[in-house]
Amino acid sequence: MISCNKKSNTFQVVPVDAKTMPISRTEDVLSLISDSGITRYRLKAKVQEIYTHPEDYWYFPEKIYVEQFDSLLQVKATIEADTAYYFLKKELLQWIGNVVVKNLEGTTFETSELFWDGKAPANSRDAIYTHKLAKVTRANGDYQYGRLGFKSDVYLNEPQLYAVGGEMSVKELKSDSVR
Repeated sequence: MISCNKKSNTFQVVPVDAKTMPISRTEDVLSLISDSGITRYRLKAKVQEIYTHPEDYWYFPEKIYVEQFDSLLQVKATIEADTAYYFLKKELLQWIGNVVVKNLEGTTFETSELFWDGKAPANSRDAIYTHKLAKVTRANGDYQYGRLGFKSDVYLNEPQLYAVGGEMSVKELKSDSVR
């Protein structure tokens, strides 16, 4: 990189390692992602950078929000985070910081880091996972913590939590109705 000095006509050379620079930077990103000609996702991000070293990946350094659509383009789920990486060859998404996932059933998942393995079959419990503290809140307000994380299929059906704790509503039965 070369720059001018206003006081003289000399040039200053500033060394830059091209391997650490993004090959592309886009601001105010709005992208529709399709599969087999059907729109499946809408991605919104403040910034997207594309890198090729040490491997091909996309970096979203500031807020990212994604909506997943069903076949009628109705929102099935949303996910947002402070930062995200998408590793192209691995087909792995890594969401970092204030990760919140909401599905159509009204269940909310909150954690500080979440992985989405694009190579895992959709019904595999290894598709979405974290090893960090995770909170799962159901539509009725019941919640559970997985102190050592959870794993789930891509639809977040019946997530398997590790080191579970939480609260749930219990309806008491009157003592004369129990025999």
